[in-house]
Amino acid sequence: MIKIKEFANLCQCSTQTLRYYDRIKLLSPAYVDDENGYRYYERNQLYDYIKIKNLQLADFSIAEIKNLLKSSDEEIYQAFDEKINSLKDRLAKTLKIKETYRIENNMIKKFLQLIKENFKEVFRPELVKQEYNLNDAQLNTYVEEWEEMFTNALVNEDMAKNFAESGLTEEQMVQVMEKFKTSNFKPDNKFDASDYTVLQEFHGWKYLHEIMDDLCALVKNGDDIIYYLEVNPDKLELTFTLPTVLLQTVLRQNPEKSLKLECQIQTSPDHSNHVYILDNQNPAQNYA
Repeated sequence: MIKIKEFANLCQCSTQTLRYYDRIKLLSPAYVDDENGYRYYERNQLYDYIKIKNLQLADFSIAEIKNLLKSSDEEIYQAFDEKINSLKDRLAKTLKIKETYRIENNMIKKFLQLIKENFKEVFRPELVKQEYNLNDAQLNTYVEEWEEMFTNALVNEDMAKNFAESGLTEEQMVQVMEKFKTSNFKPDNKFDASDYTVLQEFHGWKYLHEIMDDLCALVKNGDDIIYYLEVNPDKLELTFTLPTVLLQTVLRQNPEKSLKLECQIQTSPDHSNHVYILDNQNPAQNYA
């Protein structure tokens, strides 16, 4: 028998490795001197060490290695085959996940780029500037805020996965963007304002900036309200941005208040512009 240091040299490993193997009962000394605690190994234990190292390199667990040390060579070869098949399955799964990731990632990137390219057009900047009396810098803050909000909404885990798996073509993506232009427009009286109590109303305004201060000042903490707009047909080009900027502005002017806001638009029946602030918490009492 040989001492641990000599056996470590034979195995080309450290004595710490051998002590670790002994501690986890993977490869123990053939003999330990009770008086001085010296560890002694048989030279033929080198084969067990080689077997252990090879099994570790093949990604077998400690528990698996312990069992295989008691097995025949035939059983060890079979274990290697099973490990190889398992790794092949994992590799195939990983490659599939990689390809799915590539497709989904490219799809989302393409749509986000499409948003950036089309957002200002959908936003109708010149009309919005006129409607809300904004300069270019002020308008850009709204555009940037909505780009960020929409991007964050799109790339949340569930939505991104569902969107990417939908397999939309670029043409279909453009159609999605086009739908934003009328996302708040409810034709054919699908939205019935008479179901709600009117809290305040404004009539005869030409541009929303004329009454914006009043709209911002009327809200109270905890309000759940709907801004119902009846507008002239020339404003229907703004059915996405009109409510978007309105709600953003109200929230900006009331940062300390907890508000639940909604906005709906319909064509005015009398060629005049109207805003009704509706109570979304209490049913209508009397509205004509």
